[in-house]
Order: sequence, then C-alpha cells, then structure tokens
Amino acid sequence: MIRNSRTILRRTAAGLLAVLCLSLTACSTQNNTAPTVSDADKQAIVLTANGVDFTAEQYAASFVYNLNRMDSILGMYGQKTSKDMTEKSERDSFSQNIAQLAKQQLLYLSACEAKMKENGLSYTDADIDAEIKTLADQMGGDTGLDTYLKDMGLTREQYREFAKLNVMIQKLRKDYFSKNPNAARETFDKEFLRAKHVLIKTVDDNNAELPNQDELKAKAEEVAKRAKAGESFDELIKTYNEDPGMESNPDGYVFTDGEMVPEFYEGTKALANEAISDPIKTTYGWHIIQRLPLRDADFETKKAMIEEKTFSDLAQSWQDASKAEEKDGLSKVNLDTVSGYLA
Repeated sequence: MIRNSRTILRRTAAGLLAVLCLSLTACSTQNNTAPTVSDADKQAIVLTANGVDFTAEQYAASFVYNLNRMDSILGMYGQKTSKDMTEKSERDSFSQNIAQLAKQQLLYLSACEAKMKENGLSYTDADIDAEIKTLADQMGGDTGLDTYLKDMGLTREQYREFAKLNVMIQKLRKDYFSKNPNAARETFDKEFLRAKHVLIKTVDDNNAELPNQDELKAKAEEVAKRAKAGESFDELIKTYNEDPGMESNPDGYVFTDGEMVPEFYEGTKALANEAISDPIKTTYGWHIIQRLPLRDADFETKKAMIEEKTFSDLAQSWQDASKAEEKDGLSKVNLDTVSGYLA
C-alpha cells in the first residue's frame, strides 16, 4: 500500500537500457507506410560511440526495438501507446524519448565492446547464434521467432546486435561477480532498509480525506508514545495498523530509495536500528515506523534483484564515461520514418 507507484515508467526506461532481457511480446507500432530509404542512406554513419560507428539502419533497429518494448509496457499499465498518439507535438515528444533510449542503447553496446576488450573477454558468432536459439525456443521454434521479429519490424540480421549485447552482458556480469563476489551484499547493506510500521489512515479507499483529522493525528501520537515507552510494537500493529501489506510482510518491508513514498523512506533512514519514529505524515496517513536490522535472509530473498541493480549501476557508470558524436542523418530517423530504414 505504501509502495511508490510513480517510479514505474522511470525504472522501466532505465531497465530498457541497463539489461536487455529477451522480451516475449512485440507490438507492430511503427509506421509501415514510411517511404523506403536508399541503401546509401541506410548505411550512412549517423552515430559514433566510443569509437564504434553505427549506421542509420543499426540506429533504426535500436529505435524500433525500444519503441516496441516501451509500447508494450505502456499498454500493460493502461497508458497511451505510440499508435494512439495522433497530435504532432505528442508524437514528436514521444519520438524524442525513444530516440534517446536508442542512442543510449548503442552507447551501452559500444561501452560493453570496450569493456570486453579491457577485461580480456570475447564472444563468437556461435555465442550469438545460441542466444538467438534461446529466444527461438521460447517462441516455440523458428517460425514463432520469425513472426515475433516481423511483428517487431526487424530481421534476424538486424536483431543480432541485441543478441550480441545480451551475450556481452552475460559475460561481463559473470566476470564482474567472479572478481567481486561481495559486491551485491555491499550494495544491499549500503542502500536497503527494513522496517515495520503502524499506519493510521487519513484517507478512505478512494483517497478522499477523512473528516476527523485531529482525532487521527492524536491517535497516531498516542501509538507512538506507547511504542516508545516499550509496549510491544507487534501488538500495536495488530491493534491499530491499517496497512494490509503488513499482513504479508510480518517481518517488515525491505526496500530501497524509490520503492516507498519518500517520507516513509527518509523517515526510516533517519532512525537507528530498533528505534521508533514520531508520527510521519504521507498521502496515506500517519506512520509510526520501527527500523529493523537487515538479515542474511533478507539479502538472499533479494539477491538476484540486487545483483541486477549492482551490475546496472556499474553499466550506467560506463555509459556516463562514454563519448558519442551524432551525425547529420541521425535526426532523420523518427517515429514516422523509422520503418523505411529497415525495409
């Protein structure tokens, strides 16, 4: 209930760049009526990243890949997708966002190439073929894969860049954690918190403010006073808490920045272990928080996610240190023209 839903799209965008998991859905969202572009224009260099040249066709493939994934996720959350955008200003804005994702993806690809060389790692065509076969197997065979790619607007050859990136990510990630086996635990101990709380709601189920605000505040202050006096916090939760999420998290929430509403996160962070807060107000109501120490079991439960975050943060640092030079033809690839570069 106190989770922060505002970060969904922000984290979605970050996830598109950081780790390119094999997606099992695709949407035909590009403009298939766009005029076909000449071979010379397709092969023109439009972006140089970390010394690696990318053609308009390669950039267009990245654009379409990110467009499909973003549309799929937006649709999942009931948001408007590119096919529903008819106003020019809206389409231009969305196109610019996808363009940024595409550019950063190619920047990431070139950074991974550099890190592979730096760490003495390599990949082969057989590695890429195996990655594509994994996707084909998930699709029920080659026919399913071909249909998937067609719906996406890509050929197998165009998709190889993304399969190659997945191969490099897997090798770089394995190499990093073999050399830094404690990295994920260090991230967990530094960035995660654990807490229980009593929530006294100040809004109803429709988020309308309840009429007895002074009484609710006084109730929260009384609960905090009793908790600080040594009364069992678990018993106070049983008696007063109005957050149903505590029932499925009896040992407390384990979270990091952005996962809870900001006041809850900052309030917990300010506490010493086992300490109890004064009532803290959020859009949900008054919270009396008890911060708890992190446990080995908490880490093991979230280990895969934390390894993902640790490597993603590392990969982001590679991107931040990268250099890119845009060429004249880059801006010609957009939401309305991209399919012409892939035909």
